[in-house]
Amino acid sequence: MLAMFGGIVAVVIGIVLLFGGPLFNLPLYMWDDFIVCLKGALSSGLVLGGILAVFIGVSTIKENLREKSEKKEEEAKKTT
Repeated sequence: MLAMFGGIVAVVIGIVLLFGGPLFNLPLYMWDDFIVCLKGALSSGLVLGGILAVFIGVSTIKENLREKSEKKEEEAKKTT
């Protein structure tokens, strides 16, 4: 119950800080800063996600090549 109340308070404070100027006539207005931070996080996330995808792709290709070579070795052992 206390965690839910704390979450509601955090959401309200977050809304006041993001939209404070136009909605509540407060000098607090962080929407522009939030957008700048979001743009930076989005671009960084895309770069890191792309690097991760490349590593996973290379690992998958290596694993497939290893499995093919093991199959060939097993077939060669069966024929001899």
